[in-house]
Amino acid sequence: MEKETLLHRQVHPSFVQADKISVQVFITSQVFKPTPKDDNKLSVYNSEKFTAKESFSHFVSEPKNNSIGVVSVNFEECNIEELTVVEDNLPFDGHCHIDFKDLTSNQVEKKAKKLKIAAINRGWQYKAE
Repeated sequence: MEKETLLHRQVHPSFVQADKISVQVFITSQVFKPTPKDDNKLSVYNSEKFTAKESFSHFVSEPKNNSIGVVSVNFEECNIEELTVVEDNLPFDGHCHIDFKDLTSNQVEKKAKKLKIAAINRGWQYKAE
């Protein structure tokens, strides 16, 4: 993976603070916080295999999945935060995860906030109509 490779993250509607007319991103840090049920591994799509729109379409093709769009961080931004990106290709080719294991909840919160800021600065990579 190249340092500029984007890692696409789906945005659940409940993680948007306000976005009625503006194309600006107002997401919460929750977008980049893994949960214990995910074993503290944050699922993302590898942009070398999926465009943002393709990742959105793939994700919402499962009836239980809900997303209003895609924001992204890159491989280098994760490295700066000392987060490991693993291209596991499970459960599909192009799946990666950002590993938050072994971090305290305070560390997770801080790193999620920094990834959120990077994603906000980049803007929506894909926004559902």
